[in-house]
Amino acid sequence: MPKDAENYNCKVCSFECSKLSNWNKHLSTGKHKKNVLINQNQQLSTENSDFIMCNECNKHYKDRTGLWRHLKKFHKETEPVPEPVLIQAAEPIQAAEPIQAPEPPNQQEQSNTLVLDTATVLQIIKQNDDFKTLIIEQNQEFKALLLEQQNKIIDLAGKPNTINNTVNANNTFNLQFFLNETCKDAMNISEFIENLNIQLKELENVGNNGYVTGISDIILKRIKGLEVSKRPLHCTDMKRETMYIRDENEWNKDTEEKTKLKKFVEQVASQNYKKIPEWCQQNPECRDMYHEKYEYCMQMMRHSLGDLDEKQDKLYDKVIKNIAKQVTVDKNTITNE
Repeated sequence: MPKDAENYNCKVCSFECSKLSNWNKHLSTGKHKKNVLINQNQQLSTENSDFIMCNECNKHYKDRTGLWRHLKKFHKETEPVPEPVLIQAAEPIQAAEPIQAPEPPNQQEQSNTLVLDTATVLQIIKQNDDFKTLIIEQNQEFKALLLEQQNKIIDLAGKPNTINNTVNANNTFNLQFFLNETCKDAMNISEFIENLNIQLKELENVGNNGYVTGISDIILKRIKGLEVSKRPLHCTDMKRETMYIRDENEWNKDTEEKTKLKKFVEQVASQNYKKIPEWCQQNPECRDMYHEKYEYCMQMMRHSLGDLDEKQDKLYDKVIKNIAKQVTVDKNTITNE
């Protein structure tokens, strides 16, 4: 700080500075204004010997010592202690109003506040208990509803089985009725084979188109020529190729290996093969190995005989599949009988 600089000193606040801006800022502070007012009141109190009043109970005291004793004895629990208010005989010099702390609530107000807060807390606790009770009740109702729905699902899941069992039993009964009553006069499979009466054109069809097509055509032509109730075989399940064959006036389900059906196809093929000598008599050129009919005759013989072992089983399966497509029983016909 320069030696010739002017110093500003506030004795009331014990504040000192060298800048006018800082001095003006200090004069505008609340601390300075309050200290000035207190200093003025103290001077007035000394000069006029006025009474000092207690802000808590409005009692008057001649000096600060009496007020201090009074506050210590009767208002020691009150915090903070407010500045005493000086009762002046004459109006004091007007100054900036001091910033006073708000008066603390008296014991009655504190008691009322405490009661109000307690009641509010109790009400909140009661509301929480009611809410918990409501949640528990709703959870119980929800669990009961879930249990009821699960029981219904279990009941519904069990009913289709009962219905299916009943339907299956009815279908089995109706199938037996269809076979043993509706088809009681059906042709036996042996009779069907005996009455094939294969034509030479059918033999040539086997030679031209092969074993599967030729033998299938021979069988299906005669099956389609019969009434449904007269047919010697019926398919009740196309997917599994479940076949019922009538033999010796009885209906019997074929084995999973289709033993009876394979034997049936084999017998038809044998009947077809037996027609070759007749065809040769009507076509004597086939005896000339240089004639085209000779090669054709060899082809008919090969196609009529089929194949060997596993390859022959595959041929049987293909013929049986063709037959099953044409003799599958209409389920509506069975259930309505």
